Amino acid sequence: MARSVNQKKLFIRLALIVLLVVICLALFYFGREHDVLIDNRTVTIGGNEYKEIEYMNVVVDGDEEKSGEYYAGDRDMMKLKGPSHKIKVIVMDEESEKVIKTVERSLNIGAARGVMYSLPAIVAEASEIALPMPKEEAPEPDSSEESGASGSEETQPGSEEQQTPISE
Repeated sequence: MARSVNQKKLFIRLALIVLLVVICLALFYFGREHDVLIDNRTVTIGGNEYKEIEYMNVVVDGDEEKSGEYYAGDRDMMKLKGPSHKIKVIVMDEESEKVIKTVERSLNIGAARGVMYSLPAIVAEASEIALPMPKEEAPEPDSSEESGASGSEETQPGSEEQQTPISE
């Protein structure tokens, strides 16, 4: 009898631990912030070329705060929380503000830390709209840093160029 009670307690404890782990994973997945790059440049995806668009307005999740105007050649980053979003692209004539075309699309980011989407591909209603993330180029080290110099030039006491403090 005592053995079956201990087994039940053990089972309940294990079930609670598994439940906590599942809740933690769900909170991580649905609460994660993603870096989303929105690109309005001429690109080739899957052999199809999509030309940059002169002027458009983009609204994400129907939130006017997450909207922006994009001109040809623009690329912008926004931070979005959660795995899925809706994007609305409104192509307009820049001078008259007349709407030429409106496209709505669902974006499923999933668990990716960052993604980049092509606005011209979204407007063309292409099946593939994701682009590879640009690689961050590390700045080339100065030759003075390689030789052990700090890079900032400080004057030593007794040198010809002494700095005088500015008094107020």
